[in-house]
Amino acid sequence: MGRRPGACRKAARGRTISAGGRPGQGRRDRSFHVSTEDTIVSVASTTGLLSSAAPELKTVGKSTMDRQDFMTLFITQLQYQDPTKPLDSTEMASQLAQFSSMEATMQMSDNMKKLLDYQTSQNNLQLLTLLDKNVQAAGNDLGVTAGVAGKGEFTLVEPMEDATLYVYDAKGALVRSMDLGAMKAGTFAMTWDGKNNGGQVVADGLYRYEVKAIDASGAMADIKYKMTGKVTGVQFDSGKAMLTLDNQVSIGTADVLQVM
Repeated sequence: MGRRPGACRKAARGRTISAGGRPGQGRRDRSFHVSTEDTIVSVASTTGLLSSAAPELKTVGKSTMDRQDFMTLFITQLQYQDPTKPLDSTEMASQLAQFSSMEATMQMSDNMKKLLDYQTSQNNLQLLTLLDKNVQAAGNDLGVTAGVAGKGEFTLVEPMEDATLYVYDAKGALVRSMDLGAMKAGTFAMTWDGKNNGGQVVADGLYRYEVKAIDASGAMADIKYKMTGKVTGVQFDSGKAMLTLDNQVSIGTADVLQVM
C-alpha cells in the first residue's frame, strides 16, 4: 500500500538527518546549537540586568576635614576607649600637638586671607583717585564721546614703504581710512577727527583703529599700539578692578601704562 502524503511530511518533520545521513546525529547538533544560543541569550540578559541594577556610587559627607572634625574624632576616641587599656600618654600628647599645630596653621591662613582682603580694598580705594585723570594703556581701542574721539599712538620698528590707518566701529565695519604714505621707524600719534569717510561725525561709542603697513619687501609690519583716554568709571567685577575710559573703553588695571 502507498503511504499517505501527510504521514511522509510528519516523518520528515520528526527527525533531522546529518551530513553523513544518519538519523539522530542532526538532532544532537541541533540540540547543542539551541542550547548555546539559549546560554548566550541568558548571559546577555543577566549582564543587562546586573548593569542596570548596579547602584551609582556617590560621595557621602565632606571630602576634607577641619579642626572641628579632628576634635570630634579625638573626643570620640576618649569616650570609647577600653577602661583596662587607657590611651597611652605619649600618643595622646602627640595627637594634642598635632591638633595645636593644625589650629595654628588654620588661624594663620584665616589671618592671611583677612590681610589680603584688606590690601585689596585699599588698592580699590586707590583706584578711585584715577577718576577724571587721563591714562595711557596698551591697546588700540578708541572711545567717541560727544563727537570727540580718543587719542592713540603706534610704533613702527622699521621704515615702511606705505601705511594706511583704518578705523572700525564696535561691529567691525569700516568707518574711516586714511593714507599715511611712507613712514620712518619710530612712534607716531594717531589722530582722528571722529568723522567717517563721508565727512559726517560718527555716533558716540566704541571704536578700534588699526595701521596696516608694508616694508620694501612687501612684508606686513608688526605694530605696537597704545591708547589714551580719561578715566570716567571704576568697576569691580568678581574681585577684579576695571577702568572705563571716555565712557566707552573698558580696560584692566594691568593695562595701564602711565597716568598723564
